[in-house]
Amino acid sequence: MSPSSKAVVFDCDGVLVDSEKAWFVGIVRVFSRRGIHELVTGPTSSLYGASVGDVVSVLQREVGEPLDLSAVAREVYDAILAAIDDGVVAMDGAIELLEAIRGTRPLAVASNGSLETVEASLKAASIPSVFDTIVAFEPPLRPKPAPDIYLRACENLRVAPPDAIAVEDSVPGARAARAAGLTVIGVGSADGLEAVVDTVVPRLLDPVLLGLLDLDGVVP
Repeated sequence: MSPSSKAVVFDCDGVLVDSEKAWFVGIVRVFSRRGIHELVTGPTSSLYGASVGDVVSVLQREVGEPLDLSAVAREVYDAILAAIDDGVVAMDGAIELLEAIRGTRPLAVASNGSLETVEASLKAASIPSVFDTIVAFEPPLRPKPAPDIYLRACENLRVAPPDAIAVEDSVPGARAARAAGLTVIGVGSADGLEAVVDTVVPRLLDPVLLGLLDLDGVVP
């Protein structure tokens, strides 16, 4: 199958929606409540692209005592949702790309967030409803960098992983997609991203990505 006819599976945060800040604001709030004020967040952080479970594990390590993991995870999700409500926007080119690709092939979202946070982010950013399936992290699926979320997305789309392209901005997400067997396109400049993707582009409307999706001349 040629790249131009493959299904496309998008990560959400940092690819379609500029919600990384909302995630980090929520995480920082939860850590600050426990007296941890030196948390480093951003593309160079070990929490970039991490799941809420990973965040809770880091918090427990920093606190140095057992936590009610389920309760803290809910607290983190609530803090993130509150930050999303404060306003998130679509990533540059996301709406234009999705409108151009609408109906041309199977489309999915695969995210380490909860379905609640993913749907809230997509709605807040006015992302068009073009997806055949949205797969978010929930047990028994393992979060990225495990391949489970991407495998489930392909299963729901009824396509084999080699017949799908993943669009990711984080190293854990790229590793997950690669482990699942998808072609991986990295967007942005996260540390180490270039080493774990098939192709890296600086932005969604880069000519290289548009060419792979057979959208040359379709998107300005």
